[in-house]
Amino acid sequence: MKRLPVPLVFLCLLGLGAQAAAQEHYTEGPVWRVNYLNVKPGKFNDALKDLRENFNKVNAQAKQQGVILDYKVYLNSTSTNPDDWDIATAVLYKGYGALDGLTGKMDSITLKHYGSAEARQKAGTRRATDLWTTVTSALAREIDLKD
Repeated sequence: MKRLPVPLVFLCLLGLGAQAAAQEHYTEGPVWRVNYLNVKPGKFNDALKDLRENFNKVNAQAKQQGVILDYKVYLNSTSTNPDDWDIATAVLYKGYGALDGLTGKMDSITLKHYGSAEARQKAGTRRATDLWTTVTSALAREIDLKD
């Protein structure tokens, strides 16, 4: 039977200890997927219309089916440069595990909304070419700080 080198075992235990120490300060909550969008010039109203007609409706259905917990849209009122984000979309999931198989879970919802895979693809391409560019996309774990 092979034995693990003592320094490797020590490093593993040290990593577990650091995680445990952090956990004493908070409990883990749900996970947000946030997309930060830079709206193309003159397309702000079109972008909001698209979000209202598509993002809201698709995510309302996903929430009703229990695929997601919630969804939000935010406006940036403190842009620092022309390439900064203007609109952020956020979707709340129960945890990282909820992201497993998400495409399959959302497929029937989006197909019903758009009518076909081709129409769904066309709408996505239109957004990327005509309405906005994605500045960045992030996953963030919500935490509850302990007293």
